[in-house]
Amino acid sequence: MSCIRRRGFRSRVFWLLATSVLLVPLIHLFHNILSHRTRLDSHLPTLAPRQHIAFVKVHKAASSTIQNVFLRYGYTRNLTFVLGRTTNIYPNIISLTESVTDYNIEPTPKNKTFDILCSHVIYNHNAFRAIMPDDTVYLGSVRDPFQHFISSLHYFRPSYIFNITATDPVAAYLKNPSKYEPKNIKHSMTNNRMALEFGFPLEVFRSRKKTAAITEYLDQLDSEMDLILVVEKLEESMVLLRRILNWKLQDILYIHKNSFAGMRNETRSKLSKKLYINDDTEENYRKWAKLDYTLYNFATKRLERQIKNQNPDFYDEVRHFKFVRVKVDNFCVYESRAYRPNILVIPQSEWNEQFTVNSLMCSLMQFKERYFVEEIRFQQYGHSPED
Repeated sequence: MSCIRRRGFRSRVFWLLATSVLLVPLIHLFHNILSHRTRLDSHLPTLAPRQHIAFVKVHKAASSTIQNVFLRYGYTRNLTFVLGRTTNIYPNIISLTESVTDYNIEPTPKNKTFDILCSHVIYNHNAFRAIMPDDTVYLGSVRDPFQHFISSLHYFRPSYIFNITATDPVAAYLKNPSKYEPKNIKHSMTNNRMALEFGFPLEVFRSRKKTAAITEYLDQLDSEMDLILVVEKLEESMVLLRRILNWKLQDILYIHKNSFAGMRNETRSKLSKKLYINDDTEENYRKWAKLDYTLYNFATKRLERQIKNQNPDFYDEVRHFKFVRVKVDNFCVYESRAYRPNILVIPQSEWNEQFTVNSLMCSLMQFKERYFVEEIRFQQYGHSPED
């Protein structure tokens, strides 16, 4: 009898040991799956997305590229945009000389409030606050001032520079910019235009020795702006933007717009006519554009500080974002429509859930700014400027 009991006991022990041998790997596997899932989830947005945005759209500072992100996000979610009056020649511009006013923007649609402001207009915090919700995120963008100057020359071809009778009109202009500049500072696209569009007080344009007033205004911007994106660090800026807004990776994807580098060679060659750029050109421009350089240096240092305050994995996300952006660029821009698949699948990662890119998303990312704004106007008010 005792022998039977011992055999039964041994059987139970053997069964428990065998079960343990089988269960331990399964437990480890289950633990690894959970850990991996937790690791993935820990990098995904957990808070509600922030949808009230005021973006200072600075000319020739990747602003159309960035603006498309906001247009696409708001359009697909039926958010309400601040739009210029239909009497404007350019529907994507509110004003080039003043901030938002009752007479240069459309009223809000019935029973709605504004969600997004991202059209060209001069920044004034009080004017923006008067029409935007209290929890609005304030954003803007800047670019290396000399590159901004060159881009402005190519894009606007200002007559007050290119009509100068000289072998090198740009060099002649930079020897004495005040001689050729429009008398009204607001009518110039080359007189510290970034600072102008960021709302710097006009007194510092007339006398740039007023360093106290400049410092005071930079302190004001520092307290008002949640993020100033820097073109030379655009991918880092966009990842930081995603984190601030609690958006998904696919929400911040973009395709470059209005890029001089993206033009055809013969077009670039034609536009480059009369431009003789050398070290003296840049040095002379630096003397003229002190406000823009001050703003740019302020913004780059501020961005660096904000990045340093992020978790150590920040640059891992930046690398992943760059990788995904290249794939989307190849799919939307470079692959022939006749041969590309219907969708591009972006697999799940630590930084995103799995999502797909289709022809509609490609079209929205490539939609020309003017026509996108007109489409939004029609969606919002039921009419466009041509009506």
